[in-house]
Amino acid sequence: MPKRLYSVLVGMVVLVAGSCGGGDDSARGDSRVDDVVEFLDEDSANDGWQMSRGQTRCVAEALAAGLDSELLDEVLAGTSDDDPPPDAEPVLIDAVFSCGAMEQFMIDSMVSDGAAQEEAECFVGAFEEDIMRAMITSELTGEDPDPAMEEELMSAVFEMMVTCGDFAE
Repeated sequence: MPKRLYSVLVGMVVLVAGSCGGGDDSARGDSRVDDVVEFLDEDSANDGWQMSRGQTRCVAEALAAGLDSELLDEVLAGTSDDDPPPDAEPVLIDAVFSCGAMEQFMIDSMVSDGAAQEEAECFVGAFEEDIMRAMITSELTGEDPDPAMEEELMSAVFEMMVTCGDFAE
């Protein structure tokens, strides 16, 4: 996965984690979600990747609900170039996938790195969600997928190359 894609994911974690807080005060929680939305909007503007308003809100709410206040603060204190805290990674990945933003994020990232729109759409469309989750999780955590998933991943990459062609960088 390109470093730019990783940076955007990390930025999303940082934004969402810092802006969303736990606690019993629903107004405070709404405020934290609003802060995360604002952070995501600013980060997206800098990276050229735009989620829909609903996707942005969905990701912000998921991060606010899934990360405790301290972890959110830690994430928001960083930048999109920082690695997310290890405990934030699964929450971020789940949020982006469950809110339907991952495919568009990957397409936009590939296009901004020089791929044609058609190539990026073919590439992303060639992978099932579990394969994309394994790729993203492996990239964020630095851990290799289990051998069975690694085999599925290699098979999916080969199939993508046959279907979409071998894209030159």
